[in-house]
Amino acid sequence: MDKAYNPKNHEDEIYKQWEDSDYFNPDKLPDADKREPYSIMMPPPNVTGVLHLGHALENSIMDIEVRYQRMRGKRALLIPGTDHAAVATQARVEKNLQAAGMVNPRAVLGRDGLVEKIREYAEESKSTILNQIRKMGTSADWSRLAYTFDETRSRAVNELFRRMYDDGLIYRGYRVVNWSVKGQSTCSDDELVSVERPAKLYTFKYAADFPITISSTRPETKLGDTAVAVHPQDSRYLEYIGQKFTVDVGAAQPLTITIIADAGVDPEFGTGALGVTPAHSAIDFEMYQKNLEIGIIPVIGKDGRMLETAGTAYADLTVEEAREKFVAWLRAEGLMIGEEEITQNVGTSDRFGDVVEALPMEQWFVAVNKEIPGRGKTLKQFMTEAVTTGHNGDPKQKVTITPDRFADIYAHWIENLRDWCISRQIWWGHRIPVWYRGKEMFYSETMPEGEGWEQDPDTLDTWFSSAAWTFSTLGWPEKTKDLADFHPSNWMQMGHEILFFWMARMILMTTYALDTIPFRDVYIHGILRDKNGQKFSKSLGNGIDPLDVIAQYGTDALRLSVIKGIAPGNDARFYEEKVADARNFVNKLWNVARFVLTSQQDDLTHLSGNSTASIFSQSEMSERGIGAKESSYSIADQWIQSRAAWIVQEVTQDLEKYQFSQAAEKIYAFLWHDFADWYIEITKFLPNQPLTRKILETILKLAHPFIPFVTEQIWREMGYTELLMVADWPQQQWKHDETIEQQFSAIQDMVIQIRNLRAQYNISYQKTFPMIGAAEGEAAMIIQRLGRVEIQPQGEGTMHIMNAQYNFIVNMAELIDVEKEQQRLGTEIADLEKYIASIEKKLDNEQFVANAPAAVVEQEREKLAQAQQKLSAKQDELRNIQV
Repeated sequence: MDKAYNPKNHEDEIYKQWEDSDYFNPDKLPDADKREPYSIMMPPPNVTGVLHLGHALENSIMDIEVRYQRMRGKRALLIPGTDHAAVATQARVEKNLQAAGMVNPRAVLGRDGLVEKIREYAEESKSTILNQIRKMGTSADWSRLAYTFDETRSRAVNELFRRMYDDGLIYRGYRVVNWSVKGQSTCSDDELVSVERPAKLYTFKYAADFPITISSTRPETKLGDTAVAVHPQDSRYLEYIGQKFTVDVGAAQPLTITIIADAGVDPEFGTGALGVTPAHSAIDFEMYQKNLEIGIIPVIGKDGRMLETAGTAYADLTVEEAREKFVAWLRAEGLMIGEEEITQNVGTSDRFGDVVEALPMEQWFVAVNKEIPGRGKTLKQFMTEAVTTGHNGDPKQKVTITPDRFADIYAHWIENLRDWCISRQIWWGHRIPVWYRGKEMFYSETMPEGEGWEQDPDTLDTWFSSAAWTFSTLGWPEKTKDLADFHPSNWMQMGHEILFFWMARMILMTTYALDTIPFRDVYIHGILRDKNGQKFSKSLGNGIDPLDVIAQYGTDALRLSVIKGIAPGNDARFYEEKVADARNFVNKLWNVARFVLTSQQDDLTHLSGNSTASIFSQSEMSERGIGAKESSYSIADQWIQSRAAWIVQEVTQDLEKYQFSQAAEKIYAFLWHDFADWYIEITKFLPNQPLTRKILETILKLAHPFIPFVTEQIWREMGYTELLMVADWPQQQWKHDETIEQQFSAIQDMVIQIRNLRAQYNISYQKTFPMIGAAEGEAAMIIQRLGRVEIQPQGEGTMHIMNAQYNFIVNMAELIDVEKEQQRLGTEIADLEKYIASIEKKLDNEQFVANAPAAVVEQEREKLAQAQQKLSAKQDELRNIQV
């Protein structure tokens, strides 16, 4: 065994061995036909570049889960894949082309040319990403690799579109949508990023004789107002409900403003009256749908400029220019009542970064509130049931979310769900399979027969294909064996930022298409941030390439570092110091294993065999006590067995509850402290090689899902020919014994007190000194050897080292310069007494206590209590060293 572990010497070779074994494929596992299926579909990373540390976190989490389940005897499947990421990928390629001097790539290259450029970029990026996933040690079944834009997934997307179109759930309609002027495409509500910025709230009237005052941060849109909405029970406006007013605000035509009643208006907010702009607000458009007679007047175009309907004075102005001009007109006409500086949240495109406009246009939508033919429920109801009562009221068909607070957030979001706009005005992605000829419209994946047909130019929202991920990866719409065996999938993990992007849509699509849930458990993790709490991004210059970290510290160290300290649903911070600490743990495990195996070197160097489990034959193992029952165990042996029983139980329970960080931290503590610091040190004079080996094997199995490379290599070094990745998860072969642990804890406490004494008085560890007291057998041996002391039954001393089990006396005069220590302690005690007196004087001052802030008074009392405690300790110390 090498003296030091170098990840570069092992990781690639070990991963190749895993792949060559075919065990990533659940059908090739030992006794595969007897194993219960267990499936995880990898959240497909976008083919927009390379993976970042957030992906390292995701890969670590899901690989821990699938490796754990594989060792638990499951037919565990992790399907890898990537996402064509329609908008994100096209935006990235267009930006790259523009940076290279191509001002308008769409105009220069045309549709086919640009799509080919994007395809080349996506394939190159995909190759890089898949290599990174392998470097992370991810045990994915590469024979089932999927891509949201490959032939199988494209067939699934088209089949879903056809079924939903035939059921009337997909329709083309005229509605207000989010429009990115920069990207020249629609965005769904959950693709918007809310940005806080300063704004101005204007309060004004349409005309001097108009009876109602309104407020708006977008006065330029008032050029397209058709109504004012008030609460139906607002006494201030009851007499006006139903009345119409004609006002001239400079638009192309005078506006007819109808006063309508709507229960959604808050009478306590602002003036209690809302100017209704049906063309430029999704909420106002819904009011228009309930009051069609008010009409709709678009005044902003797709280019972000004012239309002719806004009036000749405003046509072709930007919205900012139009706002400034209209506000000036309101002031000049004496219609402006108030202007207030406020902070406003605006929706921006997550991919193009511009503030989106609400525009009315013909788009394709998924109807979430329409009853599904023959099903008696809506998609929205299916989405709600899945996380509440269970799909179709079946509690076995319920999605469990960890942490559960996200179930409430999800349910609230579903309550306010609008129809899903699925069409995008970009060229990269699944093209909508609808054809037009004049006023004719025809669904087909290929061009219909006859002349003059043109396919819809729009593509589908990338989440439409991602929504089918759990079943399209298994071969749907074909009725495959994989689909029967592995769906619904058992577990899915994702960041909380895509809860609504992805989880909700997977539930929507799966409950509709398969009449079942997509997965049984969802684990929500937070965002991995830098050490200052900021998101990793190119603009901030804080991006870290996982491969750079791996090159410096190794994959195991990176995996362990991103897992430790995380809690489900909460953001976490990444420190390079955490990776260094994780690397130290990996090295510690290697060094401990090396010591254990070196102690059995004679056995390991001359034996050989063909056993698939071990290089030892059964008889050879029996001769050497390996695997045999011990007739008697030392107190240390009994203690480590009890601790091993505890750690197996704890780690198993934590992993069953997806508490990955807790499990990792317990393994860390058990190896470093229980096994290495105590038991291994004791075995140097109370050896039990068979038990030591068993405990090491247990540690390797528990740690393997977290740090698979180093554990697999050590497993090899132990002589096993079967891979650790398919070894059985540790079974409970020992008993947790509280009595033994208390007895051993008393021994540990004695050793710790002795070591603290040495540190406090700078007593060399090489110096053995006598202690007077009683201890027998193994306990005495452990205390003497680890504490470097000699226990004597009789003698004199000044300092007690004691606990509930033991009481020893040490003659400090033999170890330190007592006079010098007395002088030091006397000075420190005098200083503390003076400090305590000053605080007591302050607290005895009634005026100070009465007038000072309560927090200041409490702080002084805490200082006093701490100083008194320190004084007491110094006085005890002085008494202990007195001759």
